[in-house]
Amino acid sequence: RACPEGESGKMAQAQDPRQAAEMVRMLQEHCIQARTALEANPNDHTALAKWGEVLLELSMLKQGEEAVALIMQSIEKLEKSLDIMPDNHNALVVLASALNARAFLQQDPVVAQELFNEAKKNCLKALELDPTNQRYKQLLEAMEDAPQLHAQLMAQIQTQGGAQGAPKPAGDDEWFYDMVGWG
Repeated sequence: RACPEGESGKMAQAQDPRQAAEMVRMLQEHCIQARTALEANPNDHTALAKWGEVLLELSMLKQGEEAVALIMQSIEKLEKSLDIMPDNHNALVVLASALNARAFLQQDPVVAQELFNEAKKNCLKALELDPTNQRYKQLLEAMEDAPQLHAQLMAQIQTQGGAQGAPKPAGDDEWFYDMVGWG
């Protein structure tokens, strides 16, 4: 599905259900707009990048396999956008955030580290293209701690008796959203 439905998820639980439902509805509308733009012009790198960004935002409203699927779709759209326009610094930094999110959902530390490295590479390229962007600099700084935070998260999950499926941060998720670039 191009634009997922539903309103369950991390951020949705923390908000008024009506606000969460409205946010999901709005993001779904943005997905439809991007898809429509791509139907008119399959090489519209801006629409692909926006679609990838919206899918990543939607993933933050979901849990489990649904969140993982949205992150994977986001990465796919962003990579297609960058195939068309490799120097789109916004698409690069959103891709870095999506890769970071995917890394945090990996239980295998080697796979997570590869994703963190790829995320950092994309963020560095975005910063090279837009060297005065403070948000990119902050995201890059936050990425330095990502592998250690991932290790702590995995240790916490293991101490709590293991995890079924992809790990999810518990309690205050603000650090997680900061790490994936949506804080």
